[in-house]
Amino acid sequence: MEKLVVIHGALGSQKEFDAIIPSLNKNIEVIPYEIPHHGNKKDSDVDFEMSALVVDFIDFMEKFGPASIYGFSLGGYIALAAAQVNAKNIKGIITQGTKLDWTPESAKKETAGLNIDFLSTKVKGFYEYLLDLHGEYLSELLHKTTSFMTTLGANPLLTPESVKQISVPVSMTRGGRDKMVSKEETLLICENIKNSRYFEVPHMIHPLGFIKPKHISRHITIQLNSFNYKWTPTPFGEMAYEVIGDIKDENQPIVLFLHEAIGSIAQWKDFPKNLCEKLDLPGIAIEFPGYGFSEKEDKKRDAKYLHEFALEYLPAFLKSIELKNPMYIVGHSDGGTNALLYSSKFPKQVKAIVTMAAHYINEKETRAGIQPAIDAWENKKLKGLEFYHGAKTERLFFAWAKTWQQADFKNWNISEDIKGNAVPALILQGDDDQYGTDQQVNGIVELLENAEGFFIDDCGHAPHLEKEEVVIEKIMEFVGR
Repeated sequence: MEKLVVIHGALGSQKEFDAIIPSLNKNIEVIPYEIPHHGNKKDSDVDFEMSALVVDFIDFMEKFGPASIYGFSLGGYIALAAAQVNAKNIKGIITQGTKLDWTPESAKKETAGLNIDFLSTKVKGFYEYLLDLHGEYLSELLHKTTSFMTTLGANPLLTPESVKQISVPVSMTRGGRDKMVSKEETLLICENIKNSRYFEVPHMIHPLGFIKPKHISRHITIQLNSFNYKWTPTPFGEMAYEVIGDIKDENQPIVLFLHEAIGSIAQWKDFPKNLCEKLDLPGIAIEFPGYGFSEKEDKKRDAKYLHEFALEYLPAFLKSIELKNPMYIVGHSDGGTNALLYSSKFPKQVKAIVTMAAHYINEKETRAGIQPAIDAWENKKLKGLEFYHGAKTERLFFAWAKTWQQADFKNWNISEDIKGNAVPALILQGDDDQYGTDQQVNGIVELLENAEGFFIDDCGHAPHLEKEEVVIEKIMEFVGR
């Protein structure tokens, strides 16, 4: 079972993870590390000084590692400082809102409000939160923390030069509304760790206790999974991908997963792994530029954007990773359309395709289905997408929503592009798909030479998530034939 060590921040305690841990993957063993002089360790005999905390944490990892680490604020600093010294039991590090710019001046600024009078009158909500964590001990902890931060400001353990020693993968994250930690200080350290990436969630604030536990859980899970990703350069930007299983040689068929219009590797959830296990085949899930953990893209979309993804971006990706294996392509929504276009132009490497909720025409129902999504965005109900796409989310959402509604896309139709495609195809769609009528399936099947359609009962736009067992069963039957 995979292990994850979680570390709270200054003035926090492991109690903060009580509501978060139950929401994390049940296949992960979560082990909280409580910083000396906090929570149950308030009477610790470990010196409350960064070097001593690092030694204590390394000793802790000797007992509970190897493991990945999620460190919030000060917890992230401890994890990075430990990795500089001894990374033997550290598989990877996720930091969130970790302050890295420690100087005498910054320490003075940070400690200015660390007293009961200031907190209880100026930031009463945060004061009451800390009081709930520490009770009468809070006053003493504030005094200890002031001394600790002053010493750290005079002698920081992490510098742009020192972190070059860190070799484990690091995901450095922060909230776009974090007023305590700047993007600039995070990037300065991030850019000097050779295997590190920066990820910003625009709407997220700093205090851990004021973020919904399910959001922290989602954030940790997505970042933790990204340690399994690989990246490859293309002329259109660096693309992230995940290999599922073991690709033994270039003759072995693989399953290639193409995501939806606002999708990512993580948004497939367990479907790729479960399908590959059932088929006993390896797989690859990708993210196009502008999505998830791939490089950002600012190019304005037009009516040919899906043709570009399928006929330019995808071939460039396959060439970059030198993939020559025969492919079963599984695509959802836009990804299904990409599968249709790619297999029509490059049929030799494709054994078969499976589309779920693919489009070949832009129906009025498609355009009508987009407006509720725009309304949900405007009402701030889609902020969860930011945990998957970070700072790219708003641009990505409106690149999809506005493109499908603009005048030159109204008559979008790929019939001539896919007509006569002889690659075996399974065309799936939920019978209650808000973005397309039955014509999407019937029209595609009629245009292709070797296709079968299937409607999934009581199912909307995401069959692989809503009716996973049915979808996997249909794909297995199809591949078997």
